[in-house]
Amino acid sequence: MNPGFYEFIDEGLDPVEQERLRKVHELLIAAGPPPELPSALARLMPGATDAEVIRFPLRSRKAGFAALVLAATIAVAAVGGYLLGNNGQSGFKTVRVVSMQGRNSFASVRVGQNDGNGNWPLEMSVKGLPKLTGKQYYELMLTQNGKPSYPCGSFVMHGDATTTLYWTVPYKITTGSKWVVMVLTPRPGHRRTFTGPVVLT
Repeated sequence: MNPGFYEFIDEGLDPVEQERLRKVHELLIAAGPPPELPSALARLMPGATDAEVIRFPLRSRKAGFAALVLAATIAVAAVGGYLLGNNGQSGFKTVRVVSMQGRNSFASVRVGQNDGNGNWPLEMSVKGLPKLTGKQYYELMLTQNGKPSYPCGSFVMHGDATTTLYWTVPYKITTGSKWVVMVLTPRPGHRRTFTGPVVLT
């Protein structure tokens, strides 16, 4: 049985906002649950690591409903992106492979075939990068004129095993396209900036 809409909202909610949320709720109920993940995709890829989950406290039932809508949207996008990037039945056809190297690490970026709408699937396998401290993370960046210019995807390392990652990017990729991997450090109160040491080229 699907939970009722009024279980998720505060009684004093603005009528216009309440109507907007009610429509979203009805769309989620009408869409139903996502299809079951094929057994071939239910297992982690060899060498892949479990994703790190960060939980945020909810302040009210209204916030809980907003979180539910956000979680449903992220789940659909994540499953869609994973299916697109998977090298099995999804038909990931490699059109180019780029090797990358660092001090004690290496990686390869496989570029898939353009989907006809300007989107390019990427598969990156990386090994040897150390686990970062604090809130630092790695970012794969597409370069332009020799400088890191376009973010393709973020990741962290948990061990020495090879990590394989999948993304889809809308940037124009050519036979001369190159990537770098940078270490980024978020700064509270500042917009996301893409400046930091380059560890793979």
